[in-house]
Amino acid sequence: MSPFDSLPPELLINVLLELDYQSILRCRQVCTEFKQIIDQDVRFQYRIELAVAGMEDGPSSGMTASERLRKLRARQEAWNKLQWTAREEVNMLQGGVWELYGGVLAQGEGLRTLVFKQLPSNIRGIEGREWRIEDVGVNIRDFGMDPAQDLLIIIENRREGGEMKCVTHFKSLTTGQAHPCAPRPAEASHVPTPGRYSYTIQICEDIVAILMTSGDEDHSELLMWNWKTGARRLYLSGSDLSSFAFMTSRYVLLSSLPTMELDDNQVFHGDDPRLLVIDLERMSDRHEIDFQDLDYLCAFHYPALADNFATISMSIRSDPAPNWRPAPALRVPFHVAREQRLFVITLWAVEGNMHILPFISLVPSATFLRCIETLAPDETGRVFEWSEWGPEGSRLLAAPPTHPSVWVCYVYGSTFAMSVRQGAQRIILTFDFSPLGVRRARALEEAEAKAATAADPGQQPETSTEKVVVVVKDEALFNPAGIFKEGVHTSLPYVMRRTGPFSAEGEGHFDAVMISEDSLVMVASQSHIRKYRILTF
Repeated sequence: MSPFDSLPPELLINVLLELDYQSILRCRQVCTEFKQIIDQDVRFQYRIELAVAGMEDGPSSGMTASERLRKLRARQEAWNKLQWTAREEVNMLQGGVWELYGGVLAQGEGLRTLVFKQLPSNIRGIEGREWRIEDVGVNIRDFGMDPAQDLLIIIENRREGGEMKCVTHFKSLTTGQAHPCAPRPAEASHVPTPGRYSYTIQICEDIVAILMTSGDEDHSELLMWNWKTGARRLYLSGSDLSSFAFMTSRYVLLSSLPTMELDDNQVFHGDDPRLLVIDLERMSDRHEIDFQDLDYLCAFHYPALADNFATISMSIRSDPAPNWRPAPALRVPFHVAREQRLFVITLWAVEGNMHILPFISLVPSATFLRCIETLAPDETGRVFEWSEWGPEGSRLLAAPPTHPSVWVCYVYGSTFAMSVRQGAQRIILTFDFSPLGVRRARALEEAEAKAATAADPGQQPETSTEKVVVVVKDEALFNPAGIFKEGVHTSLPYVMRRTGPFSAEGEGHFDAVMISEDSLVMVASQSHIRKYRILTF
């Protein structure tokens, strides 16, 4: 007799509800009684469906588990078929700066005004709204935001005493005033090496990180501050640093892009690009660190490029930040799980002095973290060769010619979106790397194929170009134009979904697509159109 046999059913259910989804599934296999309890209680079904969808439960509210499960299944069906429930067009303003983060699309208007739009969701119950900050108090060079913390980051270039100072302001996203949790004055200042800089801003909990890149001086500076105290957390500089992203609140992923020299025989000399991981808990915050002297935690190497190829640019994108959750005021029933994160790493390779070939490396955060977990307690400088992480832990894809370097919000959670041409028209593709989602899609695909064969043994299966949903599970060879010295194989499975073609007239005029938790945002930046088309799920 099992000790559980004497427990009242209500108490047994409460015990099982304390388990994670994996333990629930294991308990389901223990005995008939457990199986019946789990199969008949909607709370267990909701917990399992959250895991399969790569989602996490939202804050408690009056919404029952049954209602949440219904909404979750509706969301999954809409995204699986890429069937949006509403569409809206928003004019692109003339401010020259924009941001899409946390379900909010923001644009600059003039030098000091920002316009915000909360993207709605019919399924998750988010109401769309708009608001403006007419004057943020300074001229806006660039900005970033975190709606969950009501945080607005404004970068101002201020000239003082003959030198240019970069001032970072910590403001409220709602009012444009100094954020109540920031120090006074609510700003941090830095005097960079002279140059014309572009900025990349990322926010991870209490840390604001800004990468300043000077194209004319071939120089970059990465600075991090605790925006609640104003204390500087990191100052890293060098010419090889080209991009970064938070892997966790502790680990940061950096791209290292050494300079390559081309000789008279069109052969490049120098080191190939790589990814570096730094541990913020081990980094000094007291002085500038030269990138060449960086004491990195570990490095991830890509396969060696052919002698006539070199990487001239490299970018890392991943949204949202680690541990990010929607603002509690939205009261969403569920949201993308915090561990479900995909890194989209774009490498632009050049052949000799001529042909530029971009390609995309898609890597779940779990691939990197599994390698980091193998490090000894005080180990640094470990190198993970491509064979140790890439073939089974990533996918390489050729980037379309229109792959954007500006409209870079093309990844959210574990899903990457891009637009490609199909004949004279455009379509949108999404690539979903959620492990349980891939497993379920694969099982459904196999079941449908078996049912179709049983109904009509002579029927030809649909080709991958005809299907809306395609599970890609086979190993693939990647070596376009002989870019690598040897053929490279990757095999991480994913689910690819495609829209129907957009007509060439009107809606077909767009040059990029971005993704948020509840929306696809088509971008038409041509001078005669200039608008965002928001497809809401």
